[in-house]
Amino acid sequence: MKALFILAVVVLILLLIGQVRVGGRAEFNRSGFFLRVRLGKFWVNILPMKPKEEKKPKKAKKPKAKKEPKRPKKEKPPTPLPEKLGGALEYAKALLPVALEAAGGMWRGLRVDTLELELTAGAPDPADAAMLYGQANAALGALWYPLTKAFHVKDGSARVKLDFDAPGMTVYGTAELSIKIGTVVWIGLRAGCKALFGALAARKRLKLKRRQRKAA
Repeated sequence: MKALFILAVVVLILLLIGQVRVGGRAEFNRSGFFLRVRLGKFWVNILPMKPKEEKKPKKAKKPKAKKEPKRPKKEKPPTPLPEKLGGALEYAKALLPVALEAAGGMWRGLRVDTLELELTAGAPDPADAAMLYGQANAALGALWYPLTKAFHVKDGSARVKLDFDAPGMTVYGTAELSIKIGTVVWIGLRAGCKALFGALAARKRLKLKRRQRKAA
């Protein structure tokens, strides 16, 4: 009974961990590009990086005693190029569909929690500002539709502002992406098993082909 209780607790903990989302947040504004990585509720700044502290100069190491030269090993005859290419192609045929399937699963599991795009059109001349405003609206519409169609966007907004004091067109963008740990683990395990069996099958086929060539 105790073992079943412990097993149930472990399964529950794993299910809860699987629901934790990991991802990142990218932001672009006038100050530059900023990148943060997320693990659950915790965030880690990646860009801009903090300046590294200057390391103290290391003391000069004493020269090591020269070792006796090793005896040259007998070199094996190189594998013929056609055989190398055939082996690589056989493994590629087995593993490429698995990699594409895993990439598709990751893509479907990916969620855009936040997507903000803001264009500011500005010019001292009202006519130029109005022209830039129209161009900004057209550019934002061309970007927004493909992005929202390709991704599952939870919270998104797009707008164009008019500022006569701005020197020209400025861009501000924020994107926050996340995926569940459970989704990543499930896709990884599934793809790993398929890749292992595919590689073993490809290896078996290559061995059979080599035997046939030797027998011919």
